[in-house]
Amino acid sequence: MEHILTKCDAPGQQKVWNLASELWKHKTGADLPPPTLGQIMACAAIKRQDAGTTRLFRILVSESAHLIWRLRNERVINAKDPASNREITNRWCKTINNRLGIDCAMTNAIKYGKKAIDKRLVLSTWKNVLKNEDTLPKDWTWETGVLVGVG
Repeated sequence: MEHILTKCDAPGQQKVWNLASELWKHKTGADLPPPTLGQIMACAAIKRQDAGTTRLFRILVSESAHLIWRLRNERVINAKDPASNREITNRWCKTINNRLGIDCAMTNAIKYGKKAIDKRLVLSTWKNVLKNEDTLPKDWTWETGVLVGVG
């Protein structure tokens, strides 16, 4: 598992972590150090300076690790050709944008009641990482076409 997620030279692993680091740098101004297997497995327990930054870290690490695992399984188990850098970038962006969409949908207190995510947490999580963020309204959680600005 450690080899697949952190050390493998096959296409995918390094590119995915580079994309995650690029987005992390938009959020924090710092590179995301390549995670160890322990950090990946414990990412839900790791805390950062604020709730939004902590949450984005958890999303980036867990979603990136899952994509690396899927890419590896397609290549090894399904005997597909390795994914190109463009395909890896597109799939990573889609994965993170899907997560952004889920976050926005989960702020609906009418639909989800007590289980709804606080809008302030979602806004804080995705602050400084959205495409054209300066043109978005203060509460963009109900806007269509909001995308992460990396890739």
